[in-house]
Amino acid sequence: MTRTLDTIARGISALFHPLIIPTLGIFILFQLNTYVSFSVSPEARRFIIVMVFVNTALAPVLAILVLKRLGYISDLMLDDRGERILPLLFSAVMFFMTYYLLRQLTLPSMIYFYVMGASLLVLLTLLISFAWKISIHMISLGGLTGLLVVTSILVNVDVSLLIIAAFLVSGLTAAARIHLRAHSPSQAYAGYLLGLSVMWLLFVYLLV
Repeated sequence: MTRTLDTIARGISALFHPLIIPTLGIFILFQLNTYVSFSVSPEARRFIIVMVFVNTALAPVLAILVLKRLGYISDLMLDDRGERILPLLFSAVMFFMTYYLLRQLTLPSMIYFYVMGASLLVLLTLLISFAWKISIHMISLGGLTGLLVVTSILVNVDVSLLIIAAFLVSGLTAAARIHLRAHSPSQAYAGYLLGLSVMWLLFVYLLV
């Protein structure tokens, strides 16, 4: 039974890996019936999704694989706090580069804000990881939840089902990370609150 639960927890951790969440957030924005999707052509949407995926998911994963092969890290999930620094530093560079590239295009501001928020969260995670092992999984899911909440308010669209799904997925992922002893409850809760609050406050600040 324990082995089965471990397998399920690892599967959940992989399915909702932090590096997938930024692309998922952009994909959701383009699927909603709002000005964000109407003002961007289908070709541009595909280009943006691919670019975000390559820069914020594929490139960091390849960097992690190279670091593991070179012996700098021992676990692809980066469960050791000390092994997070180099991957997070590389990810921060890639996230901010993605934000810079998107700013060269004429896009709805919500896309810029979301990628900026994700970039700031990676940077904050890097700084926190020098002293404490906060949950990266929960930071990313908190950021996604924050995006959905502000989207429902700013563009007046009903995304209540998506918000409920985000809460459920976040709770499930937190339980998985705690079960695997990758994080304590405080590390998981703090990560989620950080992601949610930073994304929320960023949108409020930039739109005031």
